[in-house]
Amino acid sequence: MNNLIDNAFQEAINVLKVNSTKIGFSASFERSDNYYSVWARDHSICSIASILSKEKDLIEVAKNGLLVLLKNQSESGQLPSYIEIENRKKIYGGLGAITSIDSNMWVLIASAMMYKYTKDKRFISKTNLFRYRKLNLMLKSFDSNQCGLLEVHVAGDWADIFNRNYHVLYDECLYYQALKALIFLFENGLNKIDDDVLKKKLKKNLKISKKNKFLLKRKINTTFWFTEENIEKIFEEYMIFQKPVLKSFDYYQSHLVPFNIYWQNRFDSFGNILAIISGVANKEKSSKIINYVLEKNINNPFPLTSLFPPVVEREKDWEPIYSKKEKPFTYHNGGIWPLIAGFWVFSLTKLKKRRTALKELELFASILKRDEWLFPEYYNGLTGEAMGKNYQAWSAAGYIIAYKSFKEKTNFFNYK
Repeated sequence: MNNLIDNAFQEAINVLKVNSTKIGFSASFERSDNYYSVWARDHSICSIASILSKEKDLIEVAKNGLLVLLKNQSESGQLPSYIEIENRKKIYGGLGAITSIDSNMWVLIASAMMYKYTKDKRFISKTNLFRYRKLNLMLKSFDSNQCGLLEVHVAGDWADIFNRNYHVLYDECLYYQALKALIFLFENGLNKIDDDVLKKKLKKNLKISKKNKFLLKRKINTTFWFTEENIEKIFEEYMIFQKPVLKSFDYYQSHLVPFNIYWQNRFDSFGNILAIISGVANKEKSSKIINYVLEKNINNPFPLTSLFPPVVEREKDWEPIYSKKEKPFTYHNGGIWPLIAGFWVFSLTKLKKRRTALKELELFASILKRDEWLFPEYYNGLTGEAMGKNYQAWSAAGYIIAYKSFKEKTNFFNYK
C-alpha cells in the first residue's frame, strides 16, 4: 500500500502542474463555466499543498497567484473571488454576485505559510503589510454587532448556495487561523520596515488582533459547543424556540441563526476539522470530534462526507433550490470532498492517531486510483460516484496535504 500512497502523491503533483498558469492555479483546467479561473480560495489551498510538496515550480506558481490576488485588492480591502485566466477579468462576487468572505482568510493563511517556509520578503513588504491591514479591517467589519464572531451571509464561503449563515463554524475557525497568520506576518514585517507611521499602525493592529484572537477562541467554544450549562442561554440569545433534547453533543454546531422556531442538528465536517487543526478545540474536544466521526461512520464509504446527516426533502431546513444543486449526498449536502479528506487526515495526524490516519490515507489513494486519477471535485456520499469537474486542483491539493502531513508529521497550521 505504501507504493499506492506514493503513486497517488505523484498523480496529485501532476494535476497541480497541469492547472498551473502564469497567474496562479486554475480551479480545473477543463474549460467549463468559470472553473478555468484563479479562485482565491482554491489557489490558497493549492499554495499550501505546493509548499508542502517542495516542488519549486509549483511554489513559484503559488507565489505568483497570491501576489496577483493581493495586488488586485479593492479599496475596501476585499480581494477578488476569482480572476478569469484568459481575459484577466477580476470578479469580486460569486454566485448571485455575492462576495466571498473566506477567500480573504485563506489568502492570509497561505501568505503567512509562504513567508514561513520560503522567507520571500515580498510577503512582508511594506505594500503587502498595508494590504494585510486593510484585509484585517475589512474582515473585522463583518463582526457588525461587535459580538466577536463574524456575521456571514449565504454564499459567503465555500458552501455556495447551501443555506447556512450568520454565525458559521467553518468561517469562525478559519478567522481564528487567519488572525494567527496575520499576527505572524505583522510580527515578522515590523522588523523589516522603516516607515514609522505604518509601523505605529501595524503595532496597534497587532495588539488588537492578539486580543481578538483570544476572545474569538473563547467565544467559539462557549457558543458552538452545546452543554447542559450553556444551551438555555444560547437558545435564549438567538431566540430559537424549539430546543433539542440534549443527550450528548460531542462536536461543534454547524451554524447559529437567530429567530428559528426549530433546530436542525447536523455535523459539519470541514468546520469541526478546522476547529481541531487551528487549535480552537482542546485535546478533549478534538478527541470527541474524531470519535464521533468514527462512531457514526461519517468516514464511510470513504473519507469524508461534508454534512451528517444530509438535508432531505420535507425537512424543515430543506430549500427548494436543493432539488437542483444540493440534492442529498451531493455537493455540500453530504458529498464527499477530497479537499476535506486531506484536512481530515491532517487532523488525525495532529492528534497522533497515526494508525487511523494511514488507513484513511490508503483508502483515499485507492479511490483515486479506482477512478484512474480523475481527482474529481467531489463524490456522491452514498454511492461513491465521482461528480463535478475533474482534475480539480484543490482535490489534488487535498491529497498532498494528507500525504505530507502524515509522512512528515507536519503541523503547517502552527506558525511558531
